[in-house]
Amino acid sequence: MKYIGNKSNLLGFIEESLKSAAVPLQGTLTDLFSGTTSVAEHFKKLGFSITSNDFMTYSYVLQKAFIESNEVPTFDKAVESLNLRVSTTPAQAILDYLNNLAPQEGYAFQNYGAEGSQNRMYFTKQNACLIDAMRDTIQKWKNENLVNEAEFYYLLAVLIDAADHVANMSGTYGAFLKIWRSVALKRINLKSRPVFGNSRCNYAYQKKAEDLITEISGDILYLDPPYNSRQYAPNFHVLESIAVWDKQALSGKTGLRNYEDQKSDFSSKTKATQALSKIISQANFQFVVLSYNNEGIIPHEDLMAILKSKGEVQVFTQEYRRFRTERDHEKRKYKDMDDKTLEYLFLVRVKP
Repeated sequence: MKYIGNKSNLLGFIEESLKSAAVPLQGTLTDLFSGTTSVAEHFKKLGFSITSNDFMTYSYVLQKAFIESNEVPTFDKAVESLNLRVSTTPAQAILDYLNNLAPQEGYAFQNYGAEGSQNRMYFTKQNACLIDAMRDTIQKWKNENLVNEAEFYYLLAVLIDAADHVANMSGTYGAFLKIWRSVALKRINLKSRPVFGNSRCNYAYQKKAEDLITEISGDILYLDPPYNSRQYAPNFHVLESIAVWDKQALSGKTGLRNYEDQKSDFSSKTKATQALSKIISQANFQFVVLSYNNEGIIPHEDLMAILKSKGEVQVFTQEYRRFRTERDHEKRKYKDMDDKTLEYLFLVRVKP
């Protein structure tokens, strides 16, 4: 999944930095801004008991499916009720059933589909109508208790991932493209995804970071907050709609949801420094690990001052390619734009 600040390509850097600082790679780890869950999943595989959190619903769905759960659900009740033949796994049998549903012109088609009433080209007509059929069916199964909580979140997570794969957008959902990407023309296809089991209790939350920090404690606190002024809610609103499925009225050319309650202080130049300071001051952990970017809106000297107030600080850096939308790449035709940026990893040994 294309995602602002995604750490998938930096997982090795994060792990090796902790090793070089002699941080024990065991115990508990809390990922307070979990996003796509890539960091949480990585450390879950290393044997940590994970607590993950994010206030966006699509992230919470991924957390429930791949962090809190320790196995792919069995779908016993649904398989029996639908009289499905299982040739591979029960999960794939259920997904195949959803893949073969008849398309229907519903909420996704009208609001996000080409030829819908709003003619927003996030999805082809076929894919938007299939998303409608799949999402309505998953919700119906949940309401009828045909699937349990773990099964519901697993199906929804797979659908979100598949929808994102065929979305006709430029890196975020802040805008749709006016011409079709080749992958967007492919038919949406739900594929089973493995769930790593670590034989530990893992927990998923959907709370504001500044609220949850007062309720938790542990060994390692990992922080990957927004670092620029791009709010996540309007940039990933389509995935949020699929996750929530409240079918609310949308606004504007791009079909934005009402996200007043989902604005992050970390994306505000006037609030970010205070927001970080509050979280660090209330953190009850042995180690605090902060990922941040050299282009972040909190000045480096402010970051260091906040972190040093908590304990001894070590700093690690890694150069990597910055997040770009296709629109950003178009601008490079007219203006020299450096694709490299610097990732900072701040490690705090919390003083007693």
